[in-house]
Amino acid sequence: MKTAELKNILISHINQIDDESYLNALRTIIESKSNFSNSYLEEYNNELLIAEEEIEKGNYFSHQEVKDKMEQWKKN
Repeated sequence: MKTAELKNILISHINQIDDESYLNALRTIIESKSNFSNSYLEEYNNELLIAEEEIEKGNYFSHQEVKDKMEQWKKN
């Protein structure tokens, strides 16, 4: 089933609903999905920019350094 087809089916079903609380619940679901996606992507992109800045400053550990630190932690 294509996206456009699915949207039309959902719209048809929603048009038949008269229960305001049910419609509000659907609205909440739809809005939370949209808000979550936008805020998640914005936060993710911001974290990538910060990470790239840290790398440029030399603030990172090599893979071997991380492995060595893990071995030290295991000994404690």
